[in-house]
Amino acid sequence: MTSDSRQLMTNGRLARLLGINPKTLRKWAKRGIIPSFVHPLNGYRYYYKAEVLQVLKSQPAISKKSIDRTRPKR
Repeated sequence: MTSDSRQLMTNGRLARLLGINPKTLRKWAKRGIIPSFVHPLNGYRYYYKAEVLQVLKSQPAISKKSIDRTRPKR
């Protein structure tokens, strides 16, 4: 496993990477669409970048182009 596959990302950072609203990402996590975990001490939600990208790429309703972006829209 590479270090990139275990890269932890916060909700805001991953949302910027994907070009979506952080609230959308949080909803997907609460509904179980994407894997996440909440840190027990600070309450922040974290994601493993590789796991989320793999799940989103397998979803038929999500466009691959928006997931593979390297920089978010401005």
